[in-house]
Amino acid sequence: MPTSYEHQYDTLINRLGFSYARGQIKQILDNVPTSKIELKSTVLSVINNNESLQDKFYDLGLLSLQLNTRQVEIYSVVGDDKSSLDSLFGSELEPKNKVFNEDFPFPVENAASFSSAKIGVIYPMKFSSVKFGDDEYKSLLVSTIIEKEVDEPIQQNYLSLAGLALQEDNALIFVKKKVRTQLFHAVYWNSEKSRLILSVDRHALSHSLSQEQLFILRRYLMMRGIDCGHAVNFFGAIEPIYAADDGFITKIGHVTTDGNPVRIPLKGREKCLKQDNYHMTGEESGFVHAKFAVAKKWEFLVSGANRKVEIEIELAGRPQMLDTSQPLTDFSVNKARRLQDFSFAIERVLLHTQTS
Repeated sequence: MPTSYEHQYDTLINRLGFSYARGQIKQILDNVPTSKIELKSTVLSVINNNESLQDKFYDLGLLSLQLNTRQVEIYSVVGDDKSSLDSLFGSELEPKNKVFNEDFPFPVENAASFSSAKIGVIYPMKFSSVKFGDDEYKSLLVSTIIEKEVDEPIQQNYLSLAGLALQEDNALIFVKKKVRTQLFHAVYWNSEKSRLILSVDRHALSHSLSQEQLFILRRYLMMRGIDCGHAVNFFGAIEPIYAADDGFITKIGHVTTDGNPVRIPLKGREKCLKQDNYHMTGEESGFVHAKFAVAKKWEFLVSGANRKVEIEIELAGRPQMLDTSQPLTDFSVNKARRLQDFSFAIERVLLHTQTS
């Protein structure tokens, strides 16, 4: 692979988190350091001559580009479109970008190579399969490039005398810069269930930008003769997800009886908003009319390790959805470290969608 092992290591730590990545490395190496600096130094000193660790990095790279924070849509696809999906996943992959394919399953290391890629174009990378619970899904992993504006402190040599004078008065001066970022999306298909899952990489993306990426992914499928149809509407799952006696509520959006929308996030050392005095006082006194958004987190002990992993879902509806027929067709899965947790999150949302 053209990417350096340092780049691969940094990507895995960024995507999967230090604790989880370290636990995976421990499966290959003995006496793994607990220090972030020492672990990186140890890994880079041995990986060139350790094929097992190289293979582990590849597998983790393939895993990491499907996890972290994702924006998800789910469809029930039947008829001719179902046949078209079966045909798509039975076809040969046509690589479209040499640089992307050489660096896969890691992002391109040399940002200058992005110049060969077009913004908003889907580049297919790999057909594969994954297990979600007892069900096997065919998967298509794709990559794309986005361009967004970021604010960076301006260098002094670009400032006029007036700008330098402002800086001396402790003014902060920024410049807007367009930066290209590589994203990895996934399409999962289970023909037996007629279930199509679109999973968009929300790495450093806002909710609205991730919805644009869902549109780009649907358009890619449409160009291959696949009409996804109408996505599942998750709005009715908000109340039962909140009410279910599991997990921890981390965010709530509700409308009060006098019509005011209120959004309440966790604060300080709080673990669940159901125990928040301010919120519960409103619930018990009847000041809450209806909920339009919810986020919920679960924790799982890692087998054979003295640590936990978290998984969180967020259904970010809007107040006007309570009074209109506008659906909530996407939700986010946050902090996913394992495919089994990603699968759990999806099934948990669908469970309450089906019973709502």
